[in-house]
Amino acid sequence: MRQVPQNEFFSSYKLPPSRFGWAARRAKTAAQEQGEPASIVGCADEIVQMCKRHTDMRRQRMLAKRTKVDPAVAASDNDLDRCFSNFVERIEMELDDWGPDSPRGQAAGRMLDGPLHMEVFSVTNATREEQEAITRVILNDLAAHHTADIQTCGLEALFELLEEKFATFCEQMSVQAERAAVPTYAQLQELEAEIQAKVVELVNRVNGRYPTASRADLVGRSAVLGPFAIQNDRAAAFYKQNRNAGVLPDIDPDTGENVTDPVPTDDDHEPEPA
Repeated sequence: MRQVPQNEFFSSYKLPPSRFGWAARRAKTAAQEQGEPASIVGCADEIVQMCKRHTDMRRQRMLAKRTKVDPAVAASDNDLDRCFSNFVERIEMELDDWGPDSPRGQAAGRMLDGPLHMEVFSVTNATREEQEAITRVILNDLAAHHTADIQTCGLEALFELLEEKFATFCEQMSVQAERAAVPTYAQLQELEAEIQAKVVELVNRVNGRYPTASRADLVGRSAVLGPFAIQNDRAAAFYKQNRNAGVLPDIDPDTGENVTDPVPTDDDHEPEPA
C-alpha cells in the first residue's frame, strides 16, 4: 500500500480521467472495506461515474471524427501541418545559421529543447483528436514562456500565422463535432475540470477524517488515497522523463504500453493503467 502523508497532495498533477477512474474505483473499494462514511464512499463513486461518462463522450467524439470527415476539416488539418512544419524548420535553421552560442541560436535551442522537442511527424501524423491536444499544449507553452525567444529569432509573424491556422483547425473540428451531434472538446474539458474538483473534494474529506500523523490515521488515509498517490507518482515519472513536456497518456490495459489514440471498448470500464 502506498503511504500517504498529510501533505501528499499539496503538489499534484492533472491526470487523464482514465487514471482518476482507476484510482477512484480502488479508493471506493477500500473505503467500503474499512467502513468509511457514506460521504467518502459516495464521493469516490461520483468520480467513478464521471470518468465513465467522460469515456463515453470521448468515444462518441472520436468515432464520429473517423467515420465522417468534412473536407474543410481535412483542409485545415493540412494547412496546420504545413505551417507547424515550416515553423519548426525555421527555428532549426536559426540554430544552424547562427550557431548555438549566438543569441538567436540560444533562443532557438531553448524552444527546440522545450516545447518543440518532439519530432514534427509525431505531431502532424497524430490523429486529429490528439493533434489538437498536443498542438494546444505546445502553443500555450510557447506563448507563455518563449515569446522573447520567438522575437529574438524574428518569427513573430510566422508564430501568429501558426496560431491562426490552429484556431481555424479547432473551429473546423468543433463544427464537425456539432454536425455529428457528439460532445465538443470544450464539453470534455468542462467535465475534466469537474472530475479534478471532485478529486480535490475527496482528498479534503479523507484528510479531514484522518488529520493527524498518527499510525492509525496514516493507514486509514493511505488506504483510500493511496491509488491517487500512485497515479501522481507515475505522472511525475512521465514528466521527468519527458522534461516536463508532452501529454500524459492513457495506458493500454493489456500491454501496459502508452497509447496516444485509445478507442474505449464497449464495456463499462475505462482503460486501467498497469
